[in-house]
Amino acid sequence: MENKFSIGVDIVSIERIRDILTSSRRNRFLSKIFSSREIDDASSRHSEAQFFAGRFAAKEAFKKASSNENFLPSISFKSIEIFNHNSGKPGIKAPNCQNIELSISHDGNYAIAFCVSS
Repeated sequence: MENKFSIGVDIVSIERIRDILTSSRRNRFLSKIFSSREIDDASSRHSEAQFFAGRFAAKEAFKKASSNENFLPSISFKSIEIFNHNSGKPGIKAPNCQNIELSISHDGNYAIAFCVSS
């Protein structure tokens, strides 16, 4: 029996997200990409731009890791919700989402996310 794993990774410039958040595109960007829970969670974070950059990278990484599945290529970013478990570890809620591991990291002006699907 063969174990099949799919991976996805994405890196996002925090400055790029900061530019969007301070522009007239802010509301459209947030409402198109993030759930209301994610938007609410951002208000309690030290850096809103860093938070959204990490979440955006995580959604991209998830879509890449799940691209082999027939139902996921057309899934919207907004229907993918990134949250934190009580331990602080990031998790994903998405339609038909199972056996997904996610890691998000920030350094300097970049946020990166790595996702493994089995």
